[in-house]
Amino acid sequence: MTFNWFDRFSDWNPQVFRELKGRLRQRNVILAIVGSLTTQLLVLMYFWSVLPAKRSTEPNTDANDLYTKYNTYCTGKGSYRSFQCLYDAVGNPQVNWQNWWSDLFQTLSWALPCVLLVAGVYLLIGDLGKEERRGTLNFIRLSPQTSQSILLGKLVGVPAISYLAVSLAVPLHLMAAKGASVSIVNTLSVYLLTTAACAFVYSAALLYALMGGFQGWIGAIAIVMGYASFFQVLLVSPDWQMQWFHLSIGHYYDFGLVLALLTLGTGAYWLWQAANRRFRNPNVTLLSKSQSYRMTLCFEIWLLGFVFREMKAYDHPFGYLIALGFFNLLWFAVLLAALTPQRQMLLDWARYRRERVVSAKQFWSRSIVNDLLWGEKSPMLVAIAVNLLIAFAVVLPWMLTWGNASDPLQGFAVILLGATYTLICAAIAQLMMFMKSQKRAIWAAGTIAAVTVLPPFVLGVLQLYPDKAPLAWLFSVGAFSVLQSSISMTTVFTAFLGHLGILSLLSLRLTRQLQRAGASETKALMAASKA
Repeated sequence: MTFNWFDRFSDWNPQVFRELKGRLRQRNVILAIVGSLTTQLLVLMYFWSVLPAKRSTEPNTDANDLYTKYNTYCTGKGSYRSFQCLYDAVGNPQVNWQNWWSDLFQTLSWALPCVLLVAGVYLLIGDLGKEERRGTLNFIRLSPQTSQSILLGKLVGVPAISYLAVSLAVPLHLMAAKGASVSIVNTLSVYLLTTAACAFVYSAALLYALMGGFQGWIGAIAIVMGYASFFQVLLVSPDWQMQWFHLSIGHYYDFGLVLALLTLGTGAYWLWQAANRRFRNPNVTLLSKSQSYRMTLCFEIWLLGFVFREMKAYDHPFGYLIALGFFNLLWFAVLLAALTPQRQMLLDWARYRRERVVSAKQFWSRSIVNDLLWGEKSPMLVAIAVNLLIAFAVVLPWMLTWGNASDPLQGFAVILLGATYTLICAAIAQLMMFMKSQKRAIWAAGTIAAVTVLPPFVLGVLQLYPDKAPLAWLFSVGAFSVLQSSISMTTVFTAFLGHLGILSLLSLRLTRQLQRAGASETKALMAASKA
């Protein structure tokens, strides 16, 4: 019976069985159990040590001590975390056990997810790095299992020891929830959020490792810093008033929980899709063009919700548009990295395109537009333009609700110049990725960084501030500093024509490079076939 159960389990996902068999060894299991139980004991000892001490009943004891001693868990008068300690006739303090269990519950609710996230990320990145160094990762790719089955096996099996250690602390966590009178819904929400956060972070760790990042300690440090920052924000502002589409997240716990689960779940889904593509073929782009369109739509709706307000809540919404522009700048930087094809992919596409042109009777029979919109190997300029249109379509209805007639016009100018600036960066990145240098990715990233940072820096050093040289600033990422003040539309239109001119030159340069590369590749293939 036991062997049948193991056979069924291994048939369901052989990768999970392989990972569990390699990690749930006797030594590892004993260490996990001892470490988990010891840590729980230390936590209990700490909380026990901060309870109010028993009052001495000796005759020479000052009776005022009964009313002057304060403690977090006493039951007398006080405020926040300091209350007077009351004692019975034999000197035993009256303890507010509900607060004590509540603090223990909160501590475990933060500590257990942190252990899962940090340990899981470290183990996943380290495991894939070890597989890559040994050469077994390519061997796994050749197995009859699907890529999703293999990656799922990694997610379930690699952090198995951390799962075991944390699961042993669940009874104490449930006991603390009962002692603190925490509802079942709130207790289950901790586990739901932990599961969603692990799915998001583990998928990101897989993608990071498949992209060549095999330093597990970097991922672990990033998780610790992010987790600590988030905890500090909540500690400083426990009653924060963040809203999403005018619904308060801080006041409505259920709504905040649903939004967090949707956010983490959607992010985990797209990270999983990218990791799955990267595992199947390390040479393809992280995202397909169709996936990028859907991702941008999800991201823009999610982002717009945080700046959407009733118009009476603010007089000048231009600042909120600038915040949207900043996060969109980061988002499109991610899209550039995810959609830019490698040099060999562009060469293959250029040769394919040239062969289709030679064999086609009509120019439009090759469906170039369709290929640029959806093709895996085609340049990504058109795809970036479509993503920009999607972002504009989401933001436009919100802009049209602005009360002041001049505000939508300023907002439209920001979006227009921001879009052309993004397309210029995309064209530069695509040209850099077409270089023959082995470090073309570094060249592309460095060039984009220079184009973004250097113009405002140089203008600032030369003391050419936005009010003195508005046109020059409109050709940099600091264009918003000019557009939020009064500026003539003639200057904006001139800057827009300049953007179009630069974009046209870069696009023409890229087109000629692709044409020459396609001709060279075709001639080489024809010569090889004749030989």
